[in-house]
Amino acid sequence: MSTGRETGIVPAGDDQLRMTASLHVTELPHGLFPRLGEGFVRRWHRAHVASPYGVVLVATRGDEVIGFVLGTTDRPANVAWIISHRRWELMATALGRLLTRPRVAFGFLRTRGLRYVRRLFGRGAAPARVAGKGDVPEAGFAPIAVLEAVVVAPEGRGEGVGTTLVEAFLGIVAAAGVERTELVTKAGASGAAGFYERAGWHQVGSHVDRDGDRVLTFRIDPRFVRAR
Repeated sequence: MSTGRETGIVPAGDDQLRMTASLHVTELPHGLFPRLGEGFVRRWHRAHVASPYGVVLVATRGDEVIGFVLGTTDRPANVAWIISHRRWELMATALGRLLTRPRVAFGFLRTRGLRYVRRLFGRGAAPARVAGKGDVPEAGFAPIAVLEAVVVAPEGRGEGVGTTLVEAFLGIVAAAGVERTELVTKAGASGAAGFYERAGWHQVGSHVDRDGDRVLTFRIDPRFVRAR
């Protein structure tokens, strides 16, 4: 239901990242990073704001953030930039959280530890794709944008805010000259496959992620959205 206040889509400012982190942890708690808490997620969002390859947009009504989209116009380049410029800050924050959350720490060591060590210390570049190995056709050498998260607060749902955020993100990707954008979402009722299918995304694969959940990979050409 509309509140009568206009919704705006703008690049996230530093003063809005507490709200985006809170929304992320509360409304999209899947994966490792939300389990590390709002402090870590806020720093992760801030790294995307600072990166030349990162995108963080917020949907606002007045001073209130009612949604956000987080992504990158070039996933390997964004990960490399964050490792180069934000590695120690993020590592220190994550370590502090893991030391106080033994169950999260055990899960991290069991499912991700070696991969993260290799990536953080230069022995493994971030893959361009977001799908499991061998499950999605390769995209050649062109950059691949990734939509990492889109969240709308309960009070903003049903009004097209999520669609507007995603289309604004894809507009930035298209302007950057990128021809392919990917995302993953959980299969079943806990995911958003129907939302993306209605928006013109195409499912191109599925795999079981490191937490044992079945996830679906979707892809779109952002130029298609701009041309509609």
